[in-house]
Amino acid sequence: MGKTIVWIEDDVDVIAGVTRPLERAGHRFVHLRNVAEAREHFDLLRKADLILLDMILPPGTSELTHPTERYPGQALLREIREAGIETPVIVLSVVAREDVHRELERLGVAEVIRKPVLPSELKKRVEAVLGNSHKEKGILAS
Repeated sequence: MGKTIVWIEDDVDVIAGVTRPLERAGHRFVHLRNVAEAREHFDLLRKADLILLDMILPPGTSELTHPTERYPGQALLREIREAGIETPVIVLSVVAREDVHRELERLGVAEVIRKPVLPSELKKRVEAVLGNSHKEKGILAS
């Protein structure tokens, strides 16, 4: 049975190019474009089977809770965890800083994938994380 994956990413072209193999495998994607949209959908993030998160996001219409955070995706992840949302997260990013990666690890990120990512590589890593997830959740209603 396919899983629901929420992808928080402002670049629609990135998503369109790599989701097809996962969609063919039965997974459903929900796309959120910025920090504000993600905040509005914390209930969706809580119910999802997996979150794919970009590190460099536009804030949208709201301010960041952690305004000193250099990367909005990292600040959003902290907010997600502070809200008690334990959904597995894979970060996709061009950010390669060791201190950022340590913080992501501390926040419980399942994987960090360097962009750009090949569709086959994303599929393999998403399915590995989903296979290791012990959450049993159904597909979210449209």
